[in-house]
Amino acid sequence: DELFHKLELLTPTELSKQLSRIYVYNMSSAFRNAFVVYYTSTRRPTSVKPDDDSAFGLRADNGKIVMYFTSPQKVEILQTIRSAKAKYGKDTRSLKSLERLIRPQDVPGTLLNLALTNLASPDHILRLSSYNLLGALCRAFNFTTASKVVCTKDIAVPLDPSRFIVDISRTLAQAEPQLTSDFLNEFFVGWDSFSEEQKPLSLAYLAPWLPGLRSSVLAAEPDSEKGREKIASLFRKLIDVTLSDPTLSFTLEQTIWPAIQGDEVLLDVFLEEVIKTALSIGLHDEQTETLTSIVTAIGSITLRGKIVTRLRKALNRSSMRQSKYLTDNVVWPEVCILLQFCVSLSFDSGIQSQMFLPEIFHIVTMLANTGAPDIRVLVHRLLINSIHAACTSFHLDEARQTKLRGILESLSETRTDIWSITPTYPGRDGASMSTTQEYGPNLAATETLAGIMFEICSVAAPSTDIANAWRSRWMSLVASTAFQNNPAIQPRAFSVMGCLAREEVDDDLLYQVLVALRISVARFSGEDTNNEMLVAIVTALSRMMAKLPSTSRYGIQLFWLATFLLRLVPQSLFNCAAVFLESVLTNINTSGDTRGAELVAHLLQGREQLEEVALPLDVFYGIHFNAENFHFAVCACLVRGLSDTMTKATALHVMATFLDMTTLGPAASDGEKAGTKKLKEVPYSPYLSLILSRAVGQDELKDALWLAGIKPPSSEAGVRKARSMERLSAVKDTDLLLNTVLELVDFSYLEDGVQSRTLQWLNELAAGRPAVVMHVCSPILAILDDILLHCQNSATLGAAHDLLQTLTSNPEFAAAMESGSNGNGASVLNDVLEDMGFGGLWRFCSLNPQQEPDKQCFAQTEKLIDVST
Repeated sequence: DELFHKLELLTPTELSKQLSRIYVYNMSSAFRNAFVVYYTSTRRPTSVKPDDDSAFGLRADNGKIVMYFTSPQKVEILQTIRSAKAKYGKDTRSLKSLERLIRPQDVPGTLLNLALTNLASPDHILRLSSYNLLGALCRAFNFTTASKVVCTKDIAVPLDPSRFIVDISRTLAQAEPQLTSDFLNEFFVGWDSFSEEQKPLSLAYLAPWLPGLRSSVLAAEPDSEKGREKIASLFRKLIDVTLSDPTLSFTLEQTIWPAIQGDEVLLDVFLEEVIKTALSIGLHDEQTETLTSIVTAIGSITLRGKIVTRLRKALNRSSMRQSKYLTDNVVWPEVCILLQFCVSLSFDSGIQSQMFLPEIFHIVTMLANTGAPDIRVLVHRLLINSIHAACTSFHLDEARQTKLRGILESLSETRTDIWSITPTYPGRDGASMSTTQEYGPNLAATETLAGIMFEICSVAAPSTDIANAWRSRWMSLVASTAFQNNPAIQPRAFSVMGCLAREEVDDDLLYQVLVALRISVARFSGEDTNNEMLVAIVTALSRMMAKLPSTSRYGIQLFWLATFLLRLVPQSLFNCAAVFLESVLTNINTSGDTRGAELVAHLLQGREQLEEVALPLDVFYGIHFNAENFHFAVCACLVRGLSDTMTKATALHVMATFLDMTTLGPAASDGEKAGTKKLKEVPYSPYLSLILSRAVGQDELKDALWLAGIKPPSSEAGVRKARSMERLSAVKDTDLLLNTVLELVDFSYLEDGVQSRTLQWLNELAAGRPAVVMHVCSPILAILDDILLHCQNSATLGAAHDLLQTLTSNPEFAAAMESGSNGNGASVLNDVLEDMGFGGLWRFCSLNPQQEPDKQCFAQTEKLIDVST
């Protein structure tokens, strides 16, 4: 207090001249601050003591004398200094430095903080002294606000002059922007000395200075990066203050955060520091929750957009340092932090849902069922919060509101076919179209989610234009991810792309997908045997076919690409490739002029430009496509799918589609639906023959025949009649031979009922067309041996016994069987098949092929894709 009294005696001129270096001591009392004031001198400090016995000096900086004094009370002063030194030297606690060298230009900021802080002191003398110090500062440094603070001894400063303090601080911040940096720095230096009661008010008078950072620090600094770092340093201190005392959160929300969010540049810098701090702390920490609260408290549209955009870009940045799994990527910690911020911001925010719904959907599909359970829960909550906000904020009619709430309820149930909150690590089964990969997400779940979200775009959109804008934006985000090499999330992007391709697909998009397919095929042939990418791309292509216009230049080429992929991929990917082939056929069928006999001519004509690449593949596989055996070649590609219960339904489905497109239906008659064919009217076809022979049970047969536009027979007798020798009388021996060989492929894997039915048909064939059976005696003999040794089904054993009796009763069959037993029969059959263009039937068309496609085959398939594009 005595010091304040002395300061009041100084004139403004003296104050500015004399106060050059100040040491501030923060004592234990909350309101006592003492200053030690030293006079400056233009003379260099001397290292020699004057001869005066009353002179003494204070040493610092390795013994250099930085100041000296004379006093008649020299002895008493030195004794006091030594006592103080001894007293504090015994304290071994780690203490903050109680003194700090302040530059001359720091003086206004230091004293201004001191004055504003103590203006709210409980001590009325200290309040008065602080007010007068504020007035002296304004006069000494020619502040424009000097007229608003007049120094006087008898003014009564109230106990709580909060309004005055905040107002004068705001006035000074606007009028004296050059003080901004120094004022803020000095504020944080003195923060620890503030009492708990002073801190809320201190933050209130600090807030007006924050907007000036851009003009006074960033704009004034020639090096913009250095200016940003200065601001970032101040914000780091502000964040430290927030983390050290969470009780101030409401004050910060009312005063500090609005001041920062008003300037986009400052908000950028501040948000960057918040994220850096959160990353250094980690996701599972209470302080990260405090940082999340900061982000939520600001909650401006600008900040929401920055958080969502940064999360999306972080996902894309995972491609820069690629990893097989996103959780192993360097961006994963940042993704988790930003995801937590997004979830917090998404609560009850209709504006966020409306403005950023495509981005949120993209993020959810890329992250669903990824990482630890807590991260999976966050992704789930982000989607639920966003849809909930749409339900509570969007103006929808009652029907759409009800439907949207129904979707919300269904998603909230965490259905196991969509959400897997607890990670599982399944084996590599590859049985379905969207194959589950080990340690990877199920593409089927991603597709299901994308389908639901696509529906939400229609249901929740306030208008059709907004719905279209959402879908367009979402497709743009997905495409940018899908066409960026990134094994961690790229397959998901293609899965979503296929679901979004419900509008017309142009050739430009298809070209990019085919390029990605070529790259995927190349990788699949190498060391990377993970087929998730290949499955995702082919599945996306399958979905796109529904919207590919008939004018596309890729239509016919895609048929041949699908056919060669069907032969190339392992059994685990059969379903995926077969569905692609069927979708291409369906697209071709939409033109209306490519049914019946025209189909083969149309497809072979489209193959001409691919012939140079396709022919070597035909040679390798030993299955040749031409006008005479086209349908048999297609069946040869599909037949292995009929031997596996996991692929049989798909194979039958594709065969039924071919059967429908190659047989013309009659006009409506007798109450039948137009285009429906009766089984007895359908001409011979290898598709029909395989469907009738391999379908198990009436339901499976009916499904396949209805799909082909054929009315199913009412009894088993009708099926047998369709395969009777009378119906086959017009079929050439060569065609019947190929048909028979196809039915014998993978015979040992077939169900007992199918085996029995096939053996019965072979018995009829041996009796009615012995010339055909002569060529297949060798494989039939091997089949009969296996059945008689291992089969336990009485019906199958009976059929085998009947066939064996038929064969042995005919001398020609007996000779052929004897030739087959010594290997000559098999050789003859292989020669016949080779001449017919089916020499590779046994090697490649089985469930367990004798030979696998080699690297040259993969390379040739890549060339096929190149030529197609």
